Amino acid sequence: MSNSPRDFVVQATGVVKTFIDGDSRVEVLRGIDFFAEKGQSVAVLGASGSGKSTLLHLLGGLDKPSQGSIWIAGKAWSELNEKERSQHRNLHLGFIYQFHHLLPEFTALENVAMPLLIRRLPRAQALEAAQQCLEAVGLAHRIAHAPGELSGGERQRVAVARALVTQPSCILADEPTGNLDRENAANVFTLMLNLSRKNGTTLVMATHDDRLAVSADKIVQLVGGRVQTS
Repeated sequence: MSNSPRDFVVQATGVVKTFIDGDSRVEVLRGIDFFAEKGQSVAVLGASGSGKSTLLHLLGGLDKPSQGSIWIAGKAWSELNEKERSQHRNLHLGFIYQFHHLLPEFTALENVAMPLLIRRLPRAQALEAAQQCLEAVGLAHRIAHAPGELSGGERQRVAVARALVTQPSCILADEPTGNLDRENAANVFTLMLNLSRKNGTTLVMATHDDRLAVSADKIVQLVGGRVQTS
């Protein structure tokens, strides 16, 4: 990383990921080079099974590459032990998934505050930060509602607020609009782009929707386990 001429928030070099399926070896990623700068939005496009989710899992330190190196906010995952990886992930990364993964027994406000409570931030401070994030995604009037009382688009906006509440260096979003209708998908995607740009947060989003991807700063297409950049 020290030899890199630029300071990337996310950088992957020569990343290979191979899965063993019985007697077969399935090479999903084949020598991926990838980077994202501070505040940059990157859409990762590819057909189903192209390795988009695998790439995001590797970038997030949730899995290890078979070969290659990945840096997040200046540190290589391979140089950290499990405790350090967890701490680094909590400090620098926010995650958004296709399914919101909100906790049904908690309110929208409590769901958004959860990452800060895990950090052992005082409850009042965590709830205040969560409320500000819910206001930023247009849900100030829904903070006391449980996920089951929210629409699909609202639940995903709560998930966006939860990813932003820790003020991460980067948000990794895996098909975050894949479970929404076209209108809600466009609204949530635009919200994510606007908030990431406003906050200077890098956004890496895997999607199959090229109509949305064109709004990102950069498009990375996964083809045959390799990237094509536009």
